[in-house]
Amino acid sequence: MLLQLFAPAAVVAAGAFAAGSLLADAAQAAATAPAGSYAWLAQCLQFGGLGTAATMLAHSCWRLWRWERGREPQCPCGGLLSRPQRSRHGRRRRCLGCRRPQPET
Repeated sequence: MLLQLFAPAAVVAAGAFAAGSLLADAAQAAATAPAGSYAWLAQCLQFGGLGTAATMLAHSCWRLWRWERGREPQCPCGGLLSRPQRSRHGRRRRCLGCRRPQPET
C-alpha cells in the first residue's frame, strides 16, 4: 500500500533528474547552440519536477495521516482506498491493500 502511495512521487523525481541531466549533457555537446539557455532550461526542468514530486509526496503523506486517524474512506479490510475512477460499472475506488473494487459512496 505504501509503495502505491509513494512510488509516483519517486518516479516523477527520478524522471525530472534524468531529463534535466540529459538536457544539460545535450547543451554541452551542442557547440553551435547557446549553452546558457539549455542549462537554464535543464535547471528549471529539474526544479519543477522536484517541486512536483515534493507536492505529490506531501499529498501522499497527508492522505496516510488522515487514513491513520480514520478520516479517509476505508475498505472493509482496513486498507486505504484509491481516488475514484470511472469504469463501466460506474465510479469506483480500489483498495490499496487488497485491490478489491469498492463502490463510490
